Amino acid sequence: MTKTLVMSQSIGGAPRTQVAVSVLLLVVGVLILFVPAGDEGRVLVPVSEGHGLSAVDGVGAALLASGGTWLEVLVVRRLPYLALPPRALFGLGLLAGLGLGLLIASVFSGFFWWWAVGATTLGLAVLVLVPLTARR
Repeated sequence: MTKTLVMSQSIGGAPRTQVAVSVLLLVVGVLILFVPAGDEGRVLVPVSEGHGLSAVDGVGAALLASGGTWLEVLVVRRLPYLALPPRALFGLGLLAGLGLGLLIASVFSGFFWWWAVGATTLGLAVLVLVPLTARR
């Protein structure tokens, strides 16, 4: 059992390096999504009124999805080592879930400006968990 644990932690480098790379992917993805709509080209996939994916948005979304998934896997794998009390874990999970739900709802419904509330609540949970995950 010890060999399996050591092998699974050594894949891909230290947690700090993995967290840094995944955060870099997230930052680059967000910066690509900040490209003004006039410079992106035509909409390839319409999502809802006022929202659609261009090729530039697709690249930014792919970077966000890969970086975010990688970061989530790192946090979940390191969760037992973070030594957070159950109430703190529940609260952080609730914040993250509410934030993600509001972000998704703002794209597919009339909650257009609720993305800011969703991004803030999700960001708070990330700001607590990511530094703890990057710590050795």
